[in-house]
Amino acid sequence: MNKRNATSADVAILAGVSQSTVSRSFDSNSRISEATRQRVFAAAEQLGYQINKAAQTMIKQRSDLVGLVTAGLEDPFRSEFLHKLIAEVQNSGLRPMVMDVSNRQTIDEELHGLIQYQLSGVIITSGTPSESIGKAFIKYGIPVVLINRTEHSDEADIVNLDNESAGAMAAEAFMKSGKTNLIVVRAKTPSFSSVMRAKGFLNYLASHVSNDEIQAKEVLCESGNYDGGYQVAKEILASAYKPDGVFFCMDHIACGFLDAAKQLITTKDMEDIGVIGCDDIALARFKAYDLTTVRQPSDEIAKAALQTLLNRLKHPTSVPTKQAISAELVYRSTLAKPITN
Repeated sequence: MNKRNATSADVAILAGVSQSTVSRSFDSNSRISEATRQRVFAAAEQLGYQINKAAQTMIKQRSDLVGLVTAGLEDPFRSEFLHKLIAEVQNSGLRPMVMDVSNRQTIDEELHGLIQYQLSGVIITSGTPSESIGKAFIKYGIPVVLINRTEHSDEADIVNLDNESAGAMAAEAFMKSGKTNLIVVRAKTPSFSSVMRAKGFLNYLASHVSNDEIQAKEVLCESGNYDGGYQVAKEILASAYKPDGVFFCMDHIACGFLDAAKQLITTKDMEDIGVIGCDDIALARFKAYDLTTVRQPSDEIAKAALQTLLNRLKHPTSVPTKQAISAELVYRSTLAKPITN
């Protein structure tokens, strides 16, 4: 028999089962004994049978594709996280389909293209994808998981870093290090993550500010990237307000600040300023920066997002969930860990 022409009927005859049993064997959610399933798999392998994915999609009204919607892949954390998320999807036996919605002029066309694939679900990462994108998928009955976002909380499942706690961790670290003139920096274009991190930072310090123990202010930079950090360094270091601790809501901004500071002030003056970032991107671990940062555990968030989607597929009518993943402060040379007795 020509293996390329093997059908499910051929597999059924060789395995000694019905044709419907062959179909159910390739459905991980079907109730079938493992012995029967393995017998079917062995027959399929012997015949070179390949399951017809298109036909299976028509029958189940779902494909094995998971849409991963993102924007702004020039952000190192977003790129690193997407890599982890793709790996998690593939390891689950599903197939990722990535959609970059940075170009707003082509969003509608790309959305309709994804919807036609009868996706099993969609995971929308943090960044700039608009609220309308998630709603478009929900409208067509496609499960949606949001990462570091707040929209559609009554319709979609959400997996967030505990961003407020991340900001509070940075504030607490500065307090323990004896820093008293503090700044938190985020991009002018707001994102849920950066806004909540800044909020957590300032809220933690609020009582100390009101008691005149410390000073704390928020500074906005033009862009949430290296260039934004480089430019805002000139504003911060030339101002009358002399900070001894600066928390950046993204590592990438902090790295730009550190490089600019090397050009603008002396090494001794820079040593007096504690710097903390957030995310723990690969660049933050380079010796040129050695950035103290609040780590966003991308592995854990990717696993949680996929598991949330799988749970939704098993229980499509259950109440949407909201999960917060804990952050972790990582001390490096830009703010040394305080010595405790």
